Amino acid sequence: MKEFNFTTMNQPEEILRQIVHEQVIVAMRHDGIVHVKFLSNTEINIEFQDLLYDHYNQITLGKKAYFIFEGGEFISVTKDARENSVELEKNSLKLAYAIVFKNLGQRILADFYYTVNRPKLPYKVFSSFEKGIEWLKTIKVSEI
Repeated sequence: MKEFNFTTMNQPEEILRQIVHEQVIVAMRHDGIVHVKFLSNTEINIEFQDLLYDHYNQITLGKKAYFIFEGGEFISVTKDARENSVELEKNSLKLAYAIVFKNLGQRILADFYYTVNRPKLPYKVFSSFEKGIEWLKTIKVSEI
């Protein structure tokens, strides 16, 4: 397992729980938002989605939560994983989620992914981590 400093994830807050994996870091923040950081060169496939669901379940203690996602360079999603995500959303632990992009390529990928496989949960794409957190804090459970 890699050692990881969460301040490099734009999170100066103390982390309640974290799971560090060779391809992803999942952390529960003090404000109840789950921060998911995909490391560079990660391919998201069905097997990896299953692993992520287990990590999310451990981090949230089985309760629904707000999520913010960010990724390193060269993150890819297989066609099977894109299609599988529609099924996974039915049992999702997510209440709403924000996606943070770092470059135009990631923005195009996020926009394409969510145009093709339109989520039923509230989501929004941001260029700023802080704006993603701010937006998540405005979503009320009763609105979902």
